[in-house]
Amino acid sequence: MDANEVLRRYADGERNFRQADWRGISLVKANLSGVDLTGAHLSNADLRNSDLSGANLNWAGLKGANFSGANLRDVKMPNGAMHNDLLESANDFS
Repeated sequence: MDANEVLRRYADGERNFRQADWRGISLVKANLSGVDLTGAHLSNADLRNSDLSGANLNWAGLKGANFSGANLRDVKMPNGAMHNDLLESANDFS
């Protein structure tokens, strides 16, 4: 799935992207609030400055993903699933 398809489907109201393959995708500054990425593959995804508030990242593969400047408020994930190095430059995480 490429970035244009993700953004089109999101704009059409889709929020369920469970187990999606977003490896290496570039979604810089994308509004993806409330998206369900349970079990998705996000390794090496570029999500800088994106709005992922309220997203579900349970069981998502996040190795190498860039969340610099991202809004991660109210993100759902298992305890300790995201390493501190992924979060250190996120704008908001609570």
